[in-house]
Amino acid sequence: MKRYFSASATSQFLSRFQKHLANTAPKEHVVKTLVKPVGLERAPTAAVKYHEGNSFREMFDNAKTSKRTEELELEFSKSGFYDVYTFRKTKGKLFLSPASYWRKDKALYFPHLHGRSLSDSSTQNVEDCMRGKISVVRMFTSEVGDELVKSYFRQGEEDYLRDEAKLNTAGDPVHTQIVEVNLVENFMKSLIVKMSLGKIRKSVPEARHSRYFVCERDQLPFLVREELQMNNLYTGYVVVVDPDLRIRWMGCGGADQREFNLLWKCVRGLQREQTQ
Repeated sequence: MKRYFSASATSQFLSRFQKHLANTAPKEHVVKTLVKPVGLERAPTAAVKYHEGNSFREMFDNAKTSKRTEELELEFSKSGFYDVYTFRKTKGKLFLSPASYWRKDKALYFPHLHGRSLSDSSTQNVEDCMRGKISVVRMFTSEVGDELVKSYFRQGEEDYLRDEAKLNTAGDPVHTQIVEVNLVENFMKSLIVKMSLGKIRKSVPEARHSRYFVCERDQLPFLVREELQMNNLYTGYVVVVDPDLRIRWMGCGGADQREFNLLWKCVRGLQREQTQ
């Protein structure tokens, strides 16, 4: 009988397999301060599609195949109970926010997302309501994450979620607004959210209904969420986006008074930037 695999070839295969298996072992999450700008290189438009995996042609490209292997190793290392464990360990504070907003010429873009708003059942592009404005975006998948990031809008007597008008004055060159993105995890949770829309509408002031979006989370593949620093299902995120759709600041989890002040200090800095 012809031997298709030599002992050497088998040994090499097992060695590579063991290496890949070791690389998929969960890594302990380390909470760090965001220093480099977060976001994507490409501006969001309706034509943008985020893909993962290799095309048929790329399967024969060793460099791209090797890169995809590394990507899969990272994804497998963060599967299973990794999100739950990390959330419990950090209490949702996966990273620390930058001390100031990122420079415009260095900042990266907010992603393209589409979904339905509380005021319109037709599919809309989230970024369309953000162009030309300063947007403070709440993004979450779970109820826990939703509640956590509300603390960036509510501290003491201040409650911008109830009184958004306080974010603007008559002399502001651009409008500042709150945008909310409920990233639905799967089909079953999508059904639950749809059945809960009436309750959500009552909890969100009518003036913001057109800026509260329900979007499918899988529009953003794993690696895109990694670039955006928002892969954990259970926490929530707040993102400050400028009129050109660039991410200028970001936070996650719950906010104390210092983080609340930092967020709105950055927003005021962007408001001043528009007059320069």
